Amino acid sequence: MYTEDMKTLQAVIDGLVAHVALLDETGVIQLVNRAWCRFADDNGSRLSDYGVGSNYLHLLSGAAQNALAASKADPDAGFAIAARDGIYAVIQQDTERFQLTYPCHAPHEQRWFLLTVSRFDLHEHSYIMVTHENVTTLKQSEQVIREALVGTVSALSDMSEIRDPYTAGHQQNVAALAREIGHSMGLDHNELEGLVLAASIHDIGKIAVPAEILTRPGRLGELELRMIQRHSQLGFDIIASIPFPWPLAEIIQQHHERLDGSGYPRGLSGDQIRIEAQIIAVADVLDAMISHRPYRPGLGAGAAFAELQAGRGRSYNTAIVDICSTDTFQAHLTTIYPRLFSAG
Repeated sequence: MYTEDMKTLQAVIDGLVAHVALLDETGVIQLVNRAWCRFADDNGSRLSDYGVGSNYLHLLSGAAQNALAASKADPDAGFAIAARDGIYAVIQQDTERFQLTYPCHAPHEQRWFLLTVSRFDLHEHSYIMVTHENVTTLKQSEQVIREALVGTVSALSDMSEIRDPYTAGHQQNVAALAREIGHSMGLDHNELEGLVLAASIHDIGKIAVPAEILTRPGRLGELELRMIQRHSQLGFDIIASIPFPWPLAEIIQQHHERLDGSGYPRGLSGDQIRIEAQIIAVADVLDAMISHRPYRPGLGAGAAFAELQAGRGRSYNTAIVDICSTDTFQAHLTTIYPRLFSAG
């Protein structure tokens, strides 16, 4: 029966376009299909019999070690480790399916593949099916769309600058501060990109607020204050219909919310507020107090950090405030505000 099963499986997987390997429950490769063999031949594989009889988990561990030996920053090591751990999770039945998109670039071609790992049962035998599908065309299409959406953000930021140069400069500073905070908090590349883009247009809703109110010195009346406070919701309304791959509209809407529920427009509190919005809230306060405004000079870094400490854990995220208090972050301020922190 085992031999007949293998013949049946071989016939099935040979008809697939994806590169397919069937593993046993210890990770040893039992079968590979024709597409797997062709890919191995095209890429100069040194594995005899295309890896059949080899433990695929061990092969991935070896690939990770080789990548780390070449460079500790080599992302291939991370992909190999993630793939190994994902296969192991399916073998252990901790998950039914594991997927991972990873780059596999050739000297003259950029390529991406989708790894899918799932359990395959036939009669009394269980296998682990590992497939690698070439998703380069899809990935390139996604990249084109992504670049177009980033261009949309840039256009919106430029629109703010035309109407109000101060607002544009403020948004650029907040984006730079947010990037540093997000990086220190360990946000991944995609999260960091979304954070910076949201920060760069977080005040886009102010295009609906009369300029004379935005720049008026002195205390604002209740009606004027309410008009300004509408900008976070207006920003959400402007952005919400654009299909960004990041939650920009929600981040923009929440950047004036406060941990204790005292913010606006929805009075959210605690974990109801996205971490990106909490980061922008702190960066926003820092830049607003450090920078010169049309109606007053900058209050200085000391006053800005005192405000953050006063609201630490109440209005502002404790971890974010603590990052802003580090020597590394404060040294970074000199690159954002070179004139304010120059000698003399």
